[in-house]
Amino acid sequence: MPVHYPQLRDDLHDIDAVLSPSEAQGTLIGLWLGKGHASESEWLSELSDEASPNIMPASLKAMYAEVINQITTADNLGLSLIFPEDDQPFGDRLMALIEFAQSVLYGYAIGKGPDPAQLSPEAKEVFDDLQAIAALDDEVDHTHDDEEDEINLYEIINYLSAALIVMYINIHPPVPSDGTASRPH
Repeated sequence: MPVHYPQLRDDLHDIDAVLSPSEAQGTLIGLWLGKGHASESEWLSELSDEASPNIMPASLKAMYAEVINQITTADNLGLSLIFPEDDQPFGDRLMALIEFAQSVLYGYAIGKGPDPAQLSPEAKEVFDDLQAIAALDDEVDHTHDDEEDEINLYEIINYLSAALIVMYINIHPPVPSDGTASRPH
């Protein structure tokens, strides 16, 4: 089942979550980066105090399954990150990127991820990039080329898609089994 931003937004609202779909996905990814594993119920408890795992909307179950599949599949080169559609205002999409980075860092912290100073250089670079993105100013400057901003946003999202997999692999190296490597889950 493809996961769409508007449906996720509505379903998060229905379970009294105050997070956007980008923040919900970022929290999940951060939990996995920090812990190496997080159950649906652990993630759901971070999304809403009121939600019951028994009534988790199908779109959130699909998001969870998709992220976990992408993180743990050995030949996957990137995550399908969930952001507002391209037809939404640039400022909204920029804010979603900032909130996503903040949520990845939050999930990493509550997942008790390794001290960033102890990370491999590759993982530390991704961690530092997340911190820099999380600290961006969400004010949109309309005095320069909007097309350049669009390209930059697109490139950052694509970078994070692959970089978060690299970070996960560096923190939780693949475990050989039967001559093939798979990521732990």
